[in-house]
Amino acid sequence: MFNLIQRFFQKDNFNRQQTRAQFKQYFFSLPEHQWMNHPETTKHFEELFACVPVGLLDTMMKKHPVVFMQSERLNDKDASSRSLVNSIYVFPEFQKLIKSDRRSAVAYLAHELALVMYELEETQADPLMAEVEADKFVCDIGLTFELEELLLMLDETVEKRLRLTYLTINHFTQDGQ
Repeated sequence: MFNLIQRFFQKDNFNRQQTRAQFKQYFFSLPEHQWMNHPETTKHFEELFACVPVGLLDTMMKKHPVVFMQSERLNDKDASSRSLVNSIYVFPEFQKLIKSDRRSAVAYLAHELALVMYELEETQADPLMAEVEADKFVCDIGLTFELEELLLMLDETVEKRLRLTYLTINHFTQDGQ
């Protein structure tokens, strides 16, 4: 798998602030995002946009548009006309999280975004390794502790334990450099 943060990191000198502002305006104007009118929800998305590489925001505007939708919209009659590849459905327990003041909400959003980008950019990914790679992206953008908090909130599974193990290894590897 490729390193998502390196893939979208822009080394040129184009105006990062302008691109971030354009993306924010574009993102919140999408009809699918009109449900995001809660102040904490908007704040979490803005924090996410401030963390991710500007090249990823540019890609999400021009090449791979990504929408975050409430899971209740899965049964909408127009849902079948949308590609499920670039739609992130937020289920009620996570809607509650992103309406809270918990920073783990930003980690959740970053993780879901990374999963979609891996699916769009990498064709042959093992589902569990895609989860781990998405977790690595969340750590790379500076949300390691928020991701840990998120994972600890999840139900106890083998997948959760494996992801926490990789998270710990990733954290100590970065600290030792």
